[in-house]
Amino acid sequence: MRICFFSESYEPLLNGVAVSVGLLVKRFREMGHEVYVVTSAFPGYRDEDEHVYRVPAIRTWADPEYPVPLPYLSRVPEKLKNLDLDLVHTHTPWMLGWLGLRIAMRKRIPIVSTNHTQYTEYVHYFPFAPKSAKQRFIIGLMRRYYNRCSGVIVPSAYVQSMLRDFGVRTPMYVIPTGNELGTKRDPQARASVRAKYGIPETAQVLLYVGRVAREKNLGLLFAAFDRLAQTYASLYLFIVGGGPWEVQARRLASSLKAASRVVFSGPVSRKEVAAYYSAGDIFTFPSMTETQGLVLSEALGAGLPCVAVRAGGSPEMLVEGEDSLLSENDVDDFAAKIKLLLADSSLYHRLSSNAEKNASRFSTSEMVRRVLTVYETVLSRDEALASCDTSLTEG
Repeated sequence: MRICFFSESYEPLLNGVAVSVGLLVKRFREMGHEVYVVTSAFPGYRDEDEHVYRVPAIRTWADPEYPVPLPYLSRVPEKLKNLDLDLVHTHTPWMLGWLGLRIAMRKRIPIVSTNHTQYTEYVHYFPFAPKSAKQRFIIGLMRRYYNRCSGVIVPSAYVQSMLRDFGVRTPMYVIPTGNELGTKRDPQARASVRAKYGIPETAQVLLYVGRVAREKNLGLLFAAFDRLAQTYASLYLFIVGGGPWEVQARRLASSLKAASRVVFSGPVSRKEVAAYYSAGDIFTFPSMTETQGLVLSEALGAGLPCVAVRAGGSPEMLVEGEDSLLSENDVDDFAAKIKLLLADSSLYHRLSSNAEKNASRFSTSEMVRRVLTVYETVLSRDEALASCDTSLTEG
């Protein structure tokens, strides 16, 4: 099969979308499929892969980490005309998504799109209009885009329900992203990472891995940690990752009573981050805007019980009371759930053991198999419609 992916997020970006796209590209090529990628250019980054097409992009003040692509200022659209493709798979409803749709329509081939992001919760990056107006605009654009697709893949039933509420009528398929990191307990990595950042071997460590951004609700985690740190003298908070809110996060952490026990790693490469999970004891995830929460499956693989806010797609990744505890978006409740694990070693070890077992639910092989099934479904439906059109014309 010859497939072309369109995504604003791809190497060298480090986020859940880039991970998902990279995983599919790698696995499909290993299976013998021919895969192309259209994505944004990054200053100083060069691809060794000749099947990756970079379009010009500009950095904006809103979020400099995510360049805005300008596909029609390049020859890429012309080059794509000459590709013999079976299917287009977009990972964005924005500029590159519409380019992918245009290519699919021109070639009369199916287009599948994956919705990775709860875009309505990111409007704070564009402050020059009322929040409600921005959200209405985004919902309308998403509805128009996804209703032109042959199929839509979503990472959770939560997102499926959200898109249905937005008026998306296209067939949808719930397929969570698999854990390709293969996280596991690693005592050597645990000792090494802790030593690198000056975290004592005997410390109890609350771990957060992910983008340090306003929408991740990290203020809740900082407040809960500061409250618990007054009781637990060996408690540390380890923030792994970077992002646009890192300066503010460090400033907020410095104001805590237990500021000396908050450790920031800064950006960590995808190749290195698996080891960082072993440095933690409890995975704490306050985000309310996740469509899935890929880091939750990675934490489970490392045997970390999770404490997460009951919002978005996060609850679907976890089995409450078995490998995790869920909290309301409330400091008292979030701190109380963490305290249960700190105070009850039998509960902690039971959830930790179950976490490792339950991580197997997020198999990359199963993810790839199910995505290919979606491709085969839309291709067969497209062929049936084409056959019907031909019959009507001939009749």
